[in-house]
Amino acid sequence: MAPPAVRSWGELQHDLLVAIMSRVGAPDLLSGGAPRTCSAWWAAARDPLAWRRVDLRDWTARTSARRAAGAGATRGSISVQAALTGDLEVAATRADGRMEAVLLPEFADEGHLMFLMRSPNLHYFSFPTTCMASDEFCEVISKLQSLKGMAVDESLVNYDVLLHVHQCCPDFLELKVFALYVDEDMASIICESLPRLKKLEIPNSDMSCAAIVKFLDCLEELEYLDISGYETSAISSSVLHKASRLKAFIWNSKFELGEFVDCSNCGEHNINTQEPCKCTMDNKVMDWLAGPSQTA
Repeated sequence: MAPPAVRSWGELQHDLLVAIMSRVGAPDLLSGGAPRTCSAWWAAARDPLAWRRVDLRDWTARTSARRAAGAGATRGSISVQAALTGDLEVAATRADGRMEAVLLPEFADEGHLMFLMRSPNLHYFSFPTTCMASDEFCEVISKLQSLKGMAVDESLVNYDVLLHVHQCCPDFLELKVFALYVDEDMASIICESLPRLKKLEIPNSDMSCAAIVKFLDCLEELEYLDISGYETSAISSSVLHKASRLKAFIWNSKFELGEFVDCSNCGEHNINTQEPCKCTMDNKVMDWLAGPSQTA
């Protein structure tokens, strides 16, 4: 029986190659790699449709250094910030006005975000940096009226900034926040300034029960809530009942289900109200070890 015919990767349809390239990742496309295999792959890597989503979260200076070396530049001839700007320019050129999402690395600065003003059709961006001034951020938002979602640091979560987003971006429905702690006040700011949110992500954050309830009660159009990544004891049966209306609720809990109370001594949550908190038992053990108190 004759062996099956072997076909070249270069014979794949262009649309399929473009789909593959869009999943390779911007850093790999920028550094060379797959696009150098053959002319068909080279063409697919430069198709604007492969650059609609530019994920630079894993970008490193080595990515740009390899390209610079190929162009004859020295390794230390440009700064990391300038190198990232250069790669953003390359991505924007190849996207040819079709760039819909840009995910920036943690060390990106205000200059990189302001670069996105050149892409008025942008639908989503991720900017985890903490060094952006509110007025400069609002200036960027004013130019991105097609924006549907964003991921930002908690330093940009204030009423004026989010209200500006709501006013400038009529289709804005998705928010992700990088925060260490979320209380009811921050939840109120989000709910009051962005009442039409459908998707909210605040992972790896210590969040109060009052904040979770505020989101569930006030964001009437909310469909997706992700507060995973932090083991919280604020997920009570009442919270789960309120969240049952959502299409997706992603969370982690220290306990399974049930109501919780706080210990008046240490503030820790106690899952069993019929038994004393562990700190109380520890204190009793230490008292017993110390022996009877000595009176003067």
